[in-house]
Amino acid sequence: MRRAGALVALLLAACTATPHQPAPTPAPEVSATVPVGGVSMRQLGFRYAPPGVSLPAGTRVVERVDLANNVTAVLDAPAGTSVAAWLRQHLPEAGFTITADGADSLLFHRMPWQGAFTVTDSLAAITLRTDREPA
Repeated sequence: MRRAGALVALLLAACTATPHQPAPTPAPEVSATVPVGGVSMRQLGFRYAPPGVSLPAGTRVVERVDLANNVTAVLDAPAGTSVAAWLRQHLPEAGFTITADGADSLLFHRMPWQGAFTVTDSLAAITLRTDREPA
């Protein structure tokens, strides 16, 4: 009888106990070091750009959006193909995963950020957002 009482007490305690929550996954380590030959988006004046995102030195921003949930830069220098090559090399170093790459356009992410880069004949644009639903 004593065993049955102990078992009932144990079961009641288990039923009323707070369920075990898994520990949150820590954010990946992000290098805030700007690669040689580059400039961080923050150095370009983007207050809300995620740390570690850089562009080639000599980048000229002609239009900008700098919000907590959306950072966008339209560039007219250097050539978009050069910026695409830079991003292919350096986004992974900043903890981003490139998920699509074609015609010098890229899609990439690092939680909570999702990003895109694209080019035209004379312009290139990079955008980083935190307000989109995960795909």
